Amino acid sequence: MMLDAAQVWTGAQFFLKLPGYLRRPLTLGQARAHLAEGLRNRENLFLDKVRLDIFGYPERPYAQLMRCAGCEYGDIESQVRREGLDSTLHKLFQAGVYLSIDEFKGRRPAQRGSTVIEVQPSMLQAPRASYLLPARSGGTRSKGTPVMIDLEFIRACAGNAAISLSSRGVDRWAKTSWESPGAGLRFRTVKYACWDGPPSATFSQIDPESDAIPSYFRWNLRLLRWVSGAARRPLPWPQYAPLDNPRPIVAWLHQRRRAGEVPHVHAFTSSAVIACRWAIEHEVDISGSWFTLQGEPITRAAINTLRQAGCRAIPRYGTMEVGAIGYGCAHGDEADDMHLVTNMHGLIQAGDAGAAYGLPPKAVLITSLHAQAPFVMLNLSMGDQAEMADRSCGCPLEAAGWAKHLWNVRSFEKLTGGGVTLHGTDVIRVLSEVLPGKFGGVQTDYQLAEKLGSDGEALLELVVHPRLGDLPSDLIAEEFLDALSSRSDSDTMMIQRWRDAGTLRVVRRAPAVTQAGKIQYLHI
Repeated sequence: MMLDAAQVWTGAQFFLKLPGYLRRPLTLGQARAHLAEGLRNRENLFLDKVRLDIFGYPERPYAQLMRCAGCEYGDIESQVRREGLDSTLHKLFQAGVYLSIDEFKGRRPAQRGSTVIEVQPSMLQAPRASYLLPARSGGTRSKGTPVMIDLEFIRACAGNAAISLSSRGVDRWAKTSWESPGAGLRFRTVKYACWDGPPSATFSQIDPESDAIPSYFRWNLRLLRWVSGAARRPLPWPQYAPLDNPRPIVAWLHQRRRAGEVPHVHAFTSSAVIACRWAIEHEVDISGSWFTLQGEPITRAAINTLRQAGCRAIPRYGTMEVGAIGYGCAHGDEADDMHLVTNMHGLIQAGDAGAAYGLPPKAVLITSLHAQAPFVMLNLSMGDQAEMADRSCGCPLEAAGWAKHLWNVRSFEKLTGGGVTLHGTDVIRVLSEVLPGKFGGVQTDYQLAEKLGSDGEALLELVVHPRLGDLPSDLIAEEFLDALSSRSDSDTMMIQRWRDAGTLRVVRRAPAVTQAGKIQYLHI
């Protein structure tokens, strides 16, 4: 991978500023004070964002959307002062001031009436952020979005993570993450170094010394270790722990528990399930360990697998583009009951107005409030929907000021094949609950893959892991189709098309893993 001058300069700035960042760690008291300040100034943060980052750049997409809606800054300020932030966000959305995920990622222009607005992620970069850590989001249907991250933004995210972990009643954690050796791992390592001591270890799902890793990433990891050591805040070198043999991270959990520590792992939901399943099968005691789960749907089935290993889960909802949006409620009733991080985000639902823009009523629209967040986001749909409510739960996160809850976070992007359209929520239910309950295994043993046949016809493969043994393919296929068609008569008729056309095929192989280390229910 050849680096241009801008990338070299960005990397140099990051490593020059890293020692100062590491030498001023956050205390929990400081994190709580920053959260309280963010909540007090929430409306002012939004107005600064609109005035400086939107109206200050009239050629950029959001300023053009404002002009299409006939909005000026004074109108928005008056609305916020009169009715509050959430009401203002709703009215802006109804006026067409929003971006869909396809528009944000530059897959298609934003069209409002007769006006067509070209959008690329680079046009939405936050102008007040210092871009020091290059990253890339984990794209489901694309190569992902280039993301440039500010160290002060990482510090703000670290404070929120510290508050989340402190809500579990543990004074000191042995922290680690388990993901791919790219910017996500570096982000997590630097974030966790910001309070309560550096991470105890880090683990990579890809060998960090492998030639398959671009030299750019390997040198970044080495520089991270050398520079942090020179700053006397040494950060660990990632240990190799592949998904098909998670022994190293399971051994680390076991050792930390034997030493009387409380280990915590930040990982994708499927990765945590794999580690816990491996520990159960090999009779390794990791009970008392905690996992923060992210990046994939957090289901009751996944939580149950962790509980079988004696582990506990903290749900997290977020993206590389915006950071953590929600952290798990200590008293939650749902598998993914989370508190919205309202000091850094505004979040509304599309409601009935969403129909005009092709969004379901429960589609969530996010607005970034932090000045150094990677992107300017105002009513951005990331393709997710959720339940949302203000309710009193009595947990420490509510006491900290995060009162709004969200749960049942799922993608509403659709999968179409053979003339049949499926919603992601339906497929997730069948793959994570119905099939494991009938044929054994866990949610990471099943996957629905979309592909084109040799003559261009749409095919769907129901991928089943070979480790489940000799299972009857025809029965698996029928159970899957029956479960999908059981919701309504129209579903039954649509699924019958697949039966008639032979669209669905059961294949025995390990489910595909994305470059970021996710095992997605729907693999495109």
